[in-house]
Amino acid sequence: MKKLLFLIVALLYFACANAQNPVSLPKDTTLSSPEENFEALWLTFEDHYAFFKLRGIDWHSVYKQYRPAINSSTSNDTLYSVFTKMLAPFHDNHINLIVPSVKQFRSIKPSRFQAEFGTDSLISMFWKMVDRTLLRQGFGPVRYAGPSFNGRPLFAYTTSVKTAYLRFNRCFVSQEADNIPDAKQCSHILDTVFAAFKNKNHIIIDVRDNIGGNDEFAFEVAGRFASKKIIGMYKRTRQGGYEDFGNKETWYIEPKGTNKRVADVFVLTNDKTVSAGDVFAMIMKELPGVKIVGENTRGIYSDMYGFTLPNGWLVSLSHQRYYNNQMVCYEGAGTPVNINVKNTRKDLVKSEDPVLQTALKKQR
Repeated sequence: MKKLLFLIVALLYFACANAQNPVSLPKDTTLSSPEENFEALWLTFEDHYAFFKLRGIDWHSVYKQYRPAINSSTSNDTLYSVFTKMLAPFHDNHINLIVPSVKQFRSIKPSRFQAEFGTDSLISMFWKMVDRTLLRQGFGPVRYAGPSFNGRPLFAYTTSVKTAYLRFNRCFVSQEADNIPDAKQCSHILDTVFAAFKNKNHIIIDVRDNIGGNDEFAFEVAGRFASKKIIGMYKRTRQGGYEDFGNKETWYIEPKGTNKRVADVFVLTNDKTVSAGDVFAMIMKELPGVKIVGENTRGIYSDMYGFTLPNGWLVSLSHQRYYNNQMVCYEGAGTPVNINVKNTRKDLVKSEDPVLQTALKKQR
C-alpha cells in the first residue's frame, strides 16, 4: 500500500497508524523519553530501511553525529528538528515523520518539473496547454470518468481519428478503499473509457505528475494492453542486514477487458510520476509496442513500512526493492524513457506540449 505518498496528513496518519508494523525499541529501559524515541527511530531504520547504500547514507555516522545532542531535557521541538536533519538527506518521498494534528516532514527528492511548474496555478496552466495541444492535433474535447480527488477527475480521455488519449494523475479510485476492491472499481470505469477507444490504432497514456497510489490499480490499467500473462515485476522485502532481502514476490500482468490490442502505445512520464506511477511506467515497459516518452519517473517504488514511536509520532520508510522482470531495480533513477523530451515553462508561452507532440509524431 502506497497511499502515504499522497502527501495528505490525514492519509499519512491513517496509513501509519494502521500499518501494524513493529518499532525497534532500545534494550536500555532506563533511557529518558527523548533518548528512547531517538534510539527507536534510528534502530527501526537500521533494521528495515532498504536503500542506505543507494542513497549514500552512513547511518552509523548519523548516529554518532546526532545522538550526543539528545538527553533527558531535549524538547519535542528540538527532537523533531534533529529527526528532520537526519532524514532530509535520504531524498526518499516514502520517508515521512508526523506529529499527529501538529506538523509533518517529508524527505522529498528534488524534481525538475516541480521547479518549472511549482504552483497550483502553473500546474493548471500546464494541463490547459496539454488540452489545447490535443485540440489542435485533431482530438475532440476532453471527457472525464471516475470520482475527483483534489479537484481532478480520475480519468481524462479523448480521441482523434486514429489515436486515443488517456490521462490519470493518481493510481486509486477511492482513498478509503482497500487496494484490490479499488482496482476492481477501476476496471469498471475503464470499461466505459475503453469503449470510446474502439478501432483506434494508437494510444497515448499520460501519467505525468501522477501522485501514485496502489500497485493493483497500475496492473489493472496495464492489463488492458497485454495479450498474454507475463511477469510485470518482482518485489523483495528487507529481512536482516542491509543487503539481506527475502524471496522474490512475483507480480503478473494479465490481460484485462475485451478491447482490441493496438499497434503502439506511448506512455508520457516525468520526474513527478511517482510511486505506483513509477510502477505503472516500469511494467508498461515490459509490454510489446510500448514506448516511454518524456523524462525518467521519480524513482520511489517501495511500499512503506509505517510505525509509531513511543511518543506517538508516526514514521514511514522504504523497506522493499522493486525490480522489473529482468531483475533491474530503478529505485532512485526512475523508469527510463525511450525518448527524452522535457517540459519547461516556455511551453506555456508557446501553448504547445512538446512531449505530447513527440509521441504523436512517432506513431507508425
